[in-house]
This record gives sequence, C-alpha cells and structure tokens, in this order.
Amino acid sequence: MYKKLNNHLISILFVGILFFIIHIIFPAETGEEKYSDFSMIQKYTELEFLNLNSPEDRLLLREALEIYDPQNTSSHDSLLAEIERYLTNRMYATADSRELSQVIDSDKFVTILSMLIKFAAIYILVLLVTYYGVETFAVYRFVRDQYRLSFFKSMSTTAQKLADAHDLKTKSTYFFKMFGKTGRIILKALITLTLFAPAYVIAYSFKTRFDTDSLILMIILGVISNGLLITYMQKYYTFLVSESRKGYVQTAIVKNFDAGFIFDKESGISLSSIFRLNKKFPGHIFDQIYENVRFQYLNTLKEQASFLITGLIIIEMALNIQGHLCYELMQNILYKNLSVVLIILFGIFLIVKMTQIVIDTIVFIHQRRIGNISSEESG
Repeated sequence: MYKKLNNHLISILFVGILFFIIHIIFPAETGEEKYSDFSMIQKYTELEFLNLNSPEDRLLLREALEIYDPQNTSSHDSLLAEIERYLTNRMYATADSRELSQVIDSDKFVTILSMLIKFAAIYILVLLVTYYGVETFAVYRFVRDQYRLSFFKSMSTTAQKLADAHDLKTKSTYFFKMFGKTGRIILKALITLTLFAPAYVIAYSFKTRFDTDSLILMIILGVISNGLLITYMQKYYTFLVSESRKGYVQTAIVKNFDAGFIFDKESGISLSSIFRLNKKFPGHIFDQIYENVRFQYLNTLKEQASFLITGLIIIEMALNIQGHLCYELMQNILYKNLSVVLIILFGIFLIVKMTQIVIDTIVFIHQRRIGNISSEESG
C-alpha cells in the first residue's frame, strides 16, 4: 500500500513540476502583448460608415481590398483574421462581463477553485450513483438469467402453445403474452440505445423541456449517457458469471447451501435485497459470490472513474454549460490562456489521483481484514 501511495504522490509531484515548467517557458501575456497587431485594424474601427460587426460590411471590405490592391491577398487575409480575432475577444469579454486575461489574480483563482469543487462534487455523486447502478443491474441480470428461459426459446414455446390452443380465450391469452414479450424486448432495445447515446444527442432531444445549464440535467446525463452504465454493468456481470463457476460454489451446492436463483424471499433472492444500498444475501451461496466480485471490481472502478470524468468533461464542453469548470477550460484553450488551462488540468488530474488513492486504500483495508480473518481461522 505504501509503495502505491508513494507512486501516486510521485506522479502528482512530477505532473505539478512539469506544468510549472511549461508555465515558466510560456509566460502569461498581457492584453497589449496579446493584441500587439491592433494598430493594423485601428483605422478601420474608427470609420463611421464601416461596421465591423456586420458580416456584410466585412465582405464589402474584403472585396474593396481585392479590387484596389489585388497583389497583396495574403495581407488582406491577415487583416480580416485580425478583425475576427478582435471582434471575438470583445464579444467574449462583453458576454462574460470580465477581461479574459492570462494573469491569474486571487479573484480568478478563487473562481477556478469554486468551479473545481463543484465539478468534483458532481463527479463524486455521479460516480456513486453509477457504481450503485452498475452493481444493482448486474446482480439483477445475473439472478434473472439463472432461471429465465432465453427470449427466443420462450417465444418459441409460447408460439407453440398458441398454435396448439383450440378455444379463442386460450389463443388470446398466449397472443397477448407474445405481444407483451415483444414489447418488452423493443423497450429494452430503446433503453440500450439511449444508454449508449452521446450526452449531447440525449440533451438536444429534450432541449425544449430542459435547460442545458441545469445541474440536475448534467448529473442525469453523466449517469445515463455515453455507454458508461451499460458497459460497466456488463463487466460486473462477467465477474459474477466467472465467480459462479469456481469450485467453492459447486462444493457449497453439494453441501446443500441455498442456491435457488429466483426472485423469492423464501426460496431464492428477493428483489428488495438486490436493490438495497447495502446488499446482503444471508444463507445463500450468492452472498459469497457477491462479496468476492465486489472486491474484484474495485480495480475496474478506477477505470470506470476515468471513463466518467472524461464523459463529464465532454458533457460540459458539448452542451456549453456556462459557469462550469470544463466550459471555462474550453474558453481558455480557445483564447490560449495557458496558465488557466494548466491549473484546471492539474485540478482534474488531482481528482483522478485522489480517486485512485481512495480505491487503493479500500483494497488495502479489505485485504488486511481478510488476512486477519485467515490468521484467526488458522490459529
């Protein structure tokens, strides 16, 4: 554990030093340095008959330059590019009600820190919700698959019974069973497509009903979009299947441990035990399977956390959620504010590293507890 902790701390120190060196090599620019070519366009901004904010006027300016000075096409392009740059910067400064500067003062640092804390809170909440969802749906699917017939076999059996039925009432019963099963499989397919859909597709599908600045919307999209929930549910389910085939499970079944996989409190596993936060299956062989898999999945949880934090970054950027960390990151990348970009990236890196440290600590405590139990039993 101490070796892993040292490795994490060394990586944090290394990245911190690397970012600091980059900051030193590429120092912050002042507004004058950043727009040193403003004198090139100053005379055009002072013309009363020319409105640079108008695309039509800028097009007329280009045509006039090409007519009166056709030899200097490259200089005309540079002039118009500088006008675009000037207008974009002025528009951003007006919309955000502040000067966009690479120089980081105390107010800007506090603003970035508050955004980072908000992002971390959303990340932790979504991680916990998705972990619960991954675990719960994987357990539900595993228990269900232990006794349920496959869809095609079930449909084939129902279709055969429908063909063999003689009276109208029986035929109607089996017909509606087939109709219901078909409807469920279609609904399942739609849900699967939604879970795999990118966040912006889901968001813009409901853009007339939701505010894209909504914190709740971002949390919902973080949970259900980008394939995170269904991808890691499948991985957890694979762990369960693999664990259920190990020798100790077969031995326990031979020794008459409860091994009935049906949704029944008396003779199987109840739905309430699957959906509760602290899952326990006392007296059932699945309790040991679940405990072992939950421990095995912890290392995969670090992968899930990295996947999630990438998804949240994409959501904030794709939906232009203003006032959030990754929107700020996108804007500062656009305006080449390297100092702000480095601080935000280092903050996100710290969140990822802290997640890994917490998970490694939990694994260490669990391993030590198992070691103590084994020592007591052997003693």
